[in-house]
Amino acid sequence: MGKNTRVISVANSKGGVGKSCVSIMLAVALARHKDKKILIIDCDSQGSVTDMYERERELYEGDPAIEVEELTPRKVQTFLKRFGSDYDIIFIDIPRMTDKKKDTATVMLLYNCDSVLVPIVGNEVDVLSSQDFAEILEETNNDKQDMGDEFRHYGFINRRNQRKSNEVAETAMKKGGLKMFKHSLPDLKIFTHPSFYKSIMESAEGARRFEDFYKEFCRKFKV
Repeated sequence: MGKNTRVISVANSKGGVGKSCVSIMLAVALARHKDKKILIIDCDSQGSVTDMYERERELYEGDPAIEVEELTPRKVQTFLKRFGSDYDIIFIDIPRMTDKKKDTATVMLLYNCDSVLVPIVGNEVDVLSSQDFAEILEETNNDKQDMGDEFRHYGFINRRNQRKSNEVAETAMKKGGLKMFKHSLPDLKIFTHPSFYKSIMESAEGARRFEDFYKEFCRKFKV
């Protein structure tokens, strides 16, 4: 893999927190606004990113802003060694963990990443799961530091609404040691159907609701 290739994941052990949609929005924004060559590796057995990608390619002419490759977790490391240098940034769409730390193949995907962003939804079940995942990230961070590798990891509140549970979730994650983004993403329909052809910031509402979060992502993850 190329020395300057970045490998990032929007990940959480809990399913249904918006990992795939946020990955697509960030990937396409980086491709369109920073002229980066981007790949998403879809490791989720549900293949939702791949399905969305193929459906949209049937609707539009021309090439999407990014590429998508569907792989099992065990094939990722070999793929990165052979083809990683072809891209500026690679996002790995990591599946939810069915058995926490015993889910070895999934946990090992984190070790291929130099950065992880954790979407957190403000309810008790999701927060508990996110806290478990933050512990796994901290172990990953310690191991990678021992090997001399850099590892950035932050959380953010996804689908923020007016409920107090969002603030409770944010406080709980900070107390657990996970650094949190200042900006969050609101619970809006525009964030549920991202495009592989157009950046979310090409619409006025998308720019207004996403740009601050996107800029913070670029700043904290140094892309």
